[in-house]
Amino acid sequence: MSDLAKYIVRSQKQVLAYFKLLSSERCLISAAFGESDKDTFLTAIINIDEKKHTLTIDCGPKEYLNKKLLDSAIIKCSTEYNGIKVMFEGRRVKKAGSQSNPAFLIPIPKSMFWVQRRQFYRVKSPLSKNSYCAITVTDPNSEEQKTVNLTLNDISISGLAFLNESKALSKHLQIAEEIPSCSLILENEPELQLELEVRHKTIHNPKTQRVGCYIKNATPRIESTILRYMQNIEREIKQKEK
Repeated sequence: MSDLAKYIVRSQKQVLAYFKLLSSERCLISAAFGESDKDTFLTAIINIDEKKHTLTIDCGPKEYLNKKLLDSAIIKCSTEYNGIKVMFEGRRVKKAGSQSNPAFLIPIPKSMFWVQRRQFYRVKSPLSKNSYCAITVTDPNSEEQKTVNLTLNDISISGLAFLNESKALSKHLQIAEEIPSCSLILENEPELQLELEVRHKTIHNPKTQRVGCYIKNATPRIESTILRYMQNIEREIKQKEK
């Protein structure tokens, strides 16, 4: 992939959060090593030690492969999470665990590739769904704050769009305007606290604007919740088409 570099994650906080996600979901990881990375086996993250900054992964099914891995300077790991391709390298591999339950220990990589091809794919949120975005605005005259619930129009991993019928509210939703604290309520999902930035506004109908926003504080938890909601909508649509 010629554009792979744009998917590299170097923030240690973000890298750790992604590894926690892979661990909690028990994602199977393909570990490649040896000459020309010809030797491979499937493993999984079984423990993360934040203090020691290490990952513990399962051993392979064959002892000769485990010995080859220990002798390798680099192991190349890859997996998938909800359609997202993940790649990282392990170095300085050591034995861990016990004789009856052996494992490998590797330092948490300083970076990883999180190839999120679906970040620009979006789905329409049906009006039948009780999903909306709650934003708080301040009246410039009275300085009173009020919360407004706006119907969700469509959503993707990287952004969302809601519908606005208020001319007064539209003044608070200018292009490049930041919405520092808002709540995204997706039907049958936990409430998400988002930081949004208004990216574009279009006419939805004579009385309504569609306001498109970028999610500034996207985390693995936020992304996985949105993905799950999108997948549920797609599943329901397919069932209706049968």
